[in-house]
Amino acid sequence: MQISEIIPGIILASKQLAHVRSVSLGFWIRSGVAYEKAELLGASHFLEHMLFKGTDRRSARDISESFDNIGGEINAYTAKEYTCFYCKVVDQHLETAVDVLSDMICHPRLDGADVDKERNVVLEEIRMYEDSPDEYVHDLLAVAVLPDHPLGRPILGTRNSLASIDAGALRSFYQQHYRAGNIIIAAAGSLEHERLATWLADRLYLPAAGPQLAPVENSCFSAPRCLLVEKPTEQLHLTLGFSGLALGDEQVYAWNLLNNIMGSGMSSRLFQRLREEHALVYNAYTYTASFQQTGYTAFYLGLAPHNLPLALDLIAQELVDVCRQGVTEDELRRAKEQVKGALIMGMESTANHMGRLGRGLLLLSRVQEVEDVIRKVEAVTIADIANLANVIYKRDKMATAAVGQVETVPQVLENFTW
Repeated sequence: MQISEIIPGIILASKQLAHVRSVSLGFWIRSGVAYEKAELLGASHFLEHMLFKGTDRRSARDISESFDNIGGEINAYTAKEYTCFYCKVVDQHLETAVDVLSDMICHPRLDGADVDKERNVVLEEIRMYEDSPDEYVHDLLAVAVLPDHPLGRPILGTRNSLASIDAGALRSFYQQHYRAGNIIIAAAGSLEHERLATWLADRLYLPAAGPQLAPVENSCFSAPRCLLVEKPTEQLHLTLGFSGLALGDEQVYAWNLLNNIMGSGMSSRLFQRLREEHALVYNAYTYTASFQQTGYTAFYLGLAPHNLPLALDLIAQELVDVCRQGVTEDELRRAKEQVKGALIMGMESTANHMGRLGRGLLLLSRVQEVEDVIRKVEAVTIADIANLANVIYKRDKMATAAVGQVETVPQVLENFTW
């Protein structure tokens, strides 16, 4: 791994992989709902769309054809705390990829007519998510867990917020976020660091670093919330939210193992009890959401509404068991092997290597080697898991969100105790 400052305020991190011919390249921008004012909700995601709409030198079609012509891939996504533009190309075409991506990042056209046109595309994206209750419910849970907090807001924005974001607002937002000090460039694969650094330095024209963006306040679970949206669906989609950990917390290794045991995979407690033993669900799982200064734990299940009381009773039994009895040696061993296996197999992907570099430097100002992660995973004990379970799984701090036939949900939740 090599890390260097290619121009003032712009860091390049790269990892050369001798066994591949491809390269994954990404620009990681400190831009997301965590840094958006309420009236600009969705600006980061809207801007992500607009950077594909053309530059001073290239049309939107030119950008697409530039990668199709070399057999490459280009895409982007917006998360709560960052936006990432990334591509994957054969090594001989890396300079072309650098040229196109740098042009998009540094010289977006942000034409008013294009903004008005693309707004409709984003509105359709919002409608698509709202028509997908198994996805929409997770946005609702974020609001329930983090009420009145930027991290609880939807990445896509709302119909009202998008209506107020015009080309001028996007240009101002771009100038604030797309500048030195807010961007990490990461690459992994068949590459030479110094050559890549030279190509980038010759093409990057960005404003100097400005004032440091305000850090996200540490606020989570100020009060239990229950958000219910009635929709005429066959299944009820329910999520339960509990406290969690920030990205840099040393207990994240125990947290990930606890999550794995409770609801990640077919051998997990949630899957075995709800699906294999009682056939109540097709899909049930747990996950963790972790940010720079906070985080939360989530349970998801999709099921017929009349099966909810039994499902919650079974979940309560598992929560009581893990808090009072802990986990078994076999469960912990299996979880460790799953976590380690995912890490090691992920390192066969140039995109995964690139992502670890970019996210690590942008969010934590460091890159953790896989070997170090594995050592810390191996060091987690049964006592660590039990202690953390008792901190996280507290009924009086639980948030809930549900989409579907939700009429009976409040009454069922009243009886959900452990």
